[in-house]
Amino acid sequence: MSEYDVIVIGAGAAGLSAAALLAKEGRSVLLLERSPYLGGRGMATDDEGYQLNLGAHLMEDSGSGLTRIFAHLGRELGHGPKNTDMPVWNHETQSWGSIRDRYSGDKDELKKVIAALMETSYEELEQWDDRPMRDWIHQHTDHQGVVDLFEFITVMECMTEDWWDHSASENLFVRKMHYEEKQTAAYSYWPVGGWDAMFTELRDAVVENGGEVRLGQPVSRVVMEDRTIVGVALPRADAVLPNEVFHEEIVTADVVISTLPVWHVLQLVDPNVLPDWYVQQIETMAQDRWRISWAGLYMATEEPVSVLDRQEIATWMHTPVANTSGFMFEMSALDPSVAPEGKHLYVMGAMLHGFGRNGDMAFVKQKFDEFEQDVEIMWPGLADHVFKRRHLVYDPSFGVIQKPGLVGQFRPNWKAPNVEGLYFASETFKARGIGIDRAARVGLSAAEDILGRRLWPLEEGFRY
Repeated sequence: MSEYDVIVIGAGAAGLSAAALLAKEGRSVLLLERSPYLGGRGMATDDEGYQLNLGAHLMEDSGSGLTRIFAHLGRELGHGPKNTDMPVWNHETQSWGSIRDRYSGDKDELKKVIAALMETSYEELEQWDDRPMRDWIHQHTDHQGVVDLFEFITVMECMTEDWWDHSASENLFVRKMHYEEKQTAAYSYWPVGGWDAMFTELRDAVVENGGEVRLGQPVSRVVMEDRTIVGVALPRADAVLPNEVFHEEIVTADVVISTLPVWHVLQLVDPNVLPDWYVQQIETMAQDRWRISWAGLYMATEEPVSVLDRQEIATWMHTPVANTSGFMFEMSALDPSVAPEGKHLYVMGAMLHGFGRNGDMAFVKQKFDEFEQDVEIMWPGLADHVFKRRHLVYDPSFGVIQKPGLVGQFRPNWKAPNVEGLYFASETFKARGIGIDRAARVGLSAAEDILGRRLWPLEEGFRY
C-alpha cells in the first residue's frame, strides 16, 4: 500500500489549491516544496521593511476561480481594493489620460463588441487559439478606441511582448468572464491580508484536513514502473557533496501532481515514458524565447507620485526612451502594510522584447538603465526615490507568452498521456486565466479529475 494517495510537487497557487481540495475530500496528501516559503512565484518577502514579490502581483479572479476554491474549503478570500479604471500614457503627447477617453465618444461601438462577446460561447472562443485578438474585434467594430481598450489590457495583464500579437482566445476568455461576473472589462484586486496570508490559508486547509506540507524539501525525480506512478525520490537530506546523486528516499503514492513549468518538468520526469508528440509539445513551449520576461523595478518615495487614481494600474505601449510596453501601480495604495509608515511603494515592469532569444545580460542592463529614465519622465517624482530594487522576471517567469499558436489546444494537456496517475498542474500547460488564478484553476482541474467529479460551489467555472 502507498504511503499517500497523492504527492504534490510545488507549493504555489496550483499545488496549494490541488492539495487543499484533495485533502478536504478525504485524500491523504503530501505537499513538497523545495523553497522555504509558500507561494512559488507569488511569494512575498521583506527587504528593509518593504514587501516585495518575485514579480508584481494582483489577483484577477472575478469570482469563479480561487475565490470559489476558498469557499469550498470553508474559507473566504477577501477582495481588497479593486481596479476599475486604467491610466494610459500617450507616447505622442507625452501625457497621461484615462482609457475611457479613448472610447467615451462612441460607447455604442463598445457595447456592440461586449454584446457580441457575451453571445459567443467559450467553446467558440477556443477556435481562436491561433489568431490575434484584433482580428476578432474587427469583425464587430473598426473603432480604434475600442481596440485600444482591449489591447491596453493585454499590456496591463502582461502576457505578450507585442500588444497587437496576442491570442484572441486567451484575452477574450478573461474578458468574457469578467463581463459575466463583474460587468467590467478587467477586474483585479489586492487580496485582503496580502499574499502570505492567502497562501498560508491554503496551507492551513491542507494540514487541518490531515495533509502534510514540507517546505525546504526538493524532489530529485518522479518514480514510475511500467508507466504507472510509484511516488517520488527525495535526495538525502544531509548530503555533503553538492553533486551527490541516487542516494534517495522513495516516498510512495498512487498519484503525483507536478506543478513545475514546462522548462523544468522534464528534469524530474523521464521523457522516455511519455509519447514523443507530448514531449515535443513540452519542449516547444519550453523554448527560452517563449518565456514572458520583463525588467522590473520597485521604487519607494516619501510623497505619492501616481497620476489620476492612486489605486489604479497605469499602462503604456511605448516608453519615451526604451520604447517598450509595460505597467505600473502603487502597492502601498492597495495595502499600506507593504511599506514602512510614510513611504509609498511602486512596482513597474517594462517588457523585454526578444531577451529570451539570446539571454544577453548586457541588453538587460541597457533596458533597465533606459527604463529608469523612462519612469522619471512619466513620473518625475520617482527621481526622488528613497528605495530601489531591480528584478529580472525571467526565471521564475510569469509564464509562456500567449501569442497565437502557443495557447489552448497547442499546449500539452495537464493530464499526462500513457502514464497512470501523473498530472502537470502548471499554468504553462493547458490552462486559461491570469497569473495566480490561472494556476489555481489548473490545480482545481487536476484535483477534480482525480476525484472523478466536480466540486460545489465550483460547478460553473470553466475547466481544462
